[in-house]
Amino acid sequence: MKKISKIIITSFAAFTMLAGSNAFASYEDAKTAYDERRFDEAFEGFTREAEAGHMMAQYYLGVMYATGRTMPRDDVTAYKWFMKAALQGHPVSQGNIGTMKLNARGTDFDVTGSYFWFILAEDGGFEKARKFMWRVTNYMAREDINSIRAKADEWIKENRGERPEE
Repeated sequence: MKKISKIIITSFAAFTMLAGSNAFASYEDAKTAYDERRFDEAFEGFTREAEAGHMMAQYYLGVMYATGRTMPRDDVTAYKWFMKAALQGHPVSQGNIGTMKLNARGTDFDVTGSYFWFILAEDGGFEKARKFMWRVTNYMAREDINSIRAKADEWIKENRGERPEE
């Protein structure tokens, strides 16, 4: 039994050394690489973490696709990653989804959908969303505004808890 345990431990140690640190890079490592403009390394780390469900890695991967860091700009893929982070409650990603819907970048033009995501972003603390949120209402019917507000309030209640009375 001792011999089997020793083989397992030795095999794991050898695998860890062969895999190198990149195989176990964390979000923090990817973010450091991004901040240091080592975009290829950041992209690999963010991809690995984003696929595992890490909200901030999904956001940064969206940024990299939206800006064309290490690859040609790909709005459809940027939208996909921003949406994954937005659905987890990331306010800036929610604002990005609103902007992308408003500008038909990576998705169809959708004023009411844009308004929905701006409401969520603003509620989550992304203050810049407020000016966009109110601008899009100029192009919406009052009943659409009320309907979307109700849907957004429901999402907020389900995902962030009770909304304080306004």
